[in-house]
Amino acid sequence: MHKSLELASSALFQTRSESLSWHEQILLSYDRAKAIAALYNLSVDDVLNVSSKYWEFHTDPIHLLDGAAATLLTIHYNLCVGTIAMFPTGKEDVLKRLLSFELSGQYCLTELGHGLDAYHIETTATLLESGEFELNTPCEAAAKFMPPTTPCGIPCIAVVFAHLIVDRMNWGIKPFLVPIHDGRNMCQGIVSRALSPRGGSHPVQHALTYFRRVRLPCTSLLGSMTKPLDVKRAFSYNIFRVVIGTLSMGAFALSSMRIASYVAGQYSMRRKVIDSSTGKSQAIIAFSTQRVPVLTAVSQTIVMTAFSTKAHALFISTENMVQKHFIAAIFKATIVQHSTALLTTLADRCGAQGLFAANQISVMHTNIRGAAIAEGDVLGISIRFGIELILGRVWPPTCLNPDHILAKHENSLLAELRNIVARSDHHRSRHIDAMILPRCQELVEAVGHRLAVDAAVESRVDPLIIDLYVASVIKHDSSWYMEHANLSRSTQRQMERESVETLFPDLQDLLGKLDINNYITAPIVSDDMWTGYVRTLPQFTGAAVLDIKSRL
Repeated sequence: MHKSLELASSALFQTRSESLSWHEQILLSYDRAKAIAALYNLSVDDVLNVSSKYWEFHTDPIHLLDGAAATLLTIHYNLCVGTIAMFPTGKEDVLKRLLSFELSGQYCLTELGHGLDAYHIETTATLLESGEFELNTPCEAAAKFMPPTTPCGIPCIAVVFAHLIVDRMNWGIKPFLVPIHDGRNMCQGIVSRALSPRGGSHPVQHALTYFRRVRLPCTSLLGSMTKPLDVKRAFSYNIFRVVIGTLSMGAFALSSMRIASYVAGQYSMRRKVIDSSTGKSQAIIAFSTQRVPVLTAVSQTIVMTAFSTKAHALFISTENMVQKHFIAAIFKATIVQHSTALLTTLADRCGAQGLFAANQISVMHTNIRGAAIAEGDVLGISIRFGIELILGRVWPPTCLNPDHILAKHENSLLAELRNIVARSDHHRSRHIDAMILPRCQELVEAVGHRLAVDAAVESRVDPLIIDLYVASVIKHDSSWYMEHANLSRSTQRQMERESVETLFPDLQDLLGKLDINNYITAPIVSDDMWTGYVRTLPQFTGAAVLDIKSRL
């Protein structure tokens, strides 16, 4: 049972935000974020050490009831509070106010012209003779993109990354604590330009943020002013909370899988059509085109739940920072692969109903697309760690069963790509760009598929569930299994079909085991919810008469 069960049933979260204005939706998301923050009451230690309570917070499905509130909270806690907590001296009062959500925390790292190459940002903080700093945005490309820094009713501060300039020398990128606005008005010298909405998601007032020669006290610098011996290494340390965010974004994807599987499953059992051969009514779940995607989604969700717990445990127990990041990357890449495909397929299987925000799936899909990019773009981190894995600089977690078909696939793919690199002049050559980079995500996902099954076995997940998961994963690289595992296309389809038919009688029980029904607001899951939903819709009546007679 989730801690937020009662809160999710409250009027604050049962209000249908799609019926509100843009501005009202934004304010509602802040109110919801504050309520979730108060419920969990996280400590600095929870955030800094990614405690079990902190992981429970991120895996709570209440975040998927309002993706905007989830965005605000993960920036606030993970990035802002987490970074300040790394340099806590003299910042205890600020941390206290942030933890209570008296202050809203933002994180300004990437710029309009520098996303994945954040090491090349252009914002500067120049040390003045007075001991103060002058924070400045030197050009349009250096505008901070896209933290929500417009006034929102709550005073806001941000961790802002900038090049420290001392005597015209660049001492590396450092984090600074910067007041942004008082809840109503921007602070002197700071300009926030509200961006147009992201299509289809819960609205966050994303913005471009500019600093016009903003004076900062000497205490605004987080950490030492000393120029590091290894500037890149120091930068990686200062943005380490992004690594934790990579892991956390995957947790949001898991909740979306649980909700979507439940909604599509219940709708498929409720929705009836007339069988033309018998003239009788039957539920659409009777068709294989409905059964297969729904049960596949359920199996993937259950296996990913086990993988989520395993990934958190591996992350916490691993000391090496690069290896930590690799584990987070594997988890995020794998669960994003499953969730984005699952959400698209299940929305389609709900027909026209799948398009409506009220039925949750379409909005979650857009929100998860954002999560896939945030705090470690999936393709970017897959390329980085795919190359690192091929070169032997990182290593996958220990395999539970090296003879498992997914383990063999993982090892074969890795050996194939290493052979290509061995025949190349340099791992940064154009040949590698063409032959290896497009397959790095495939490699990282292959490691994730194997790890997910290991986690499911260790968690004693029903072998029938695991079998269907494996059958669904095989489809991602069907030709390999034909070439190397002697599994013909018909055999692969048979594996899936047999697993689905075996599990189908237990579908209702499996949906119940997702433990998500209290977070469902989609009216299509039951007749009662649909009736209640229709009663809330604007009604138009009248007594008008429209003359449509033909005129000669």
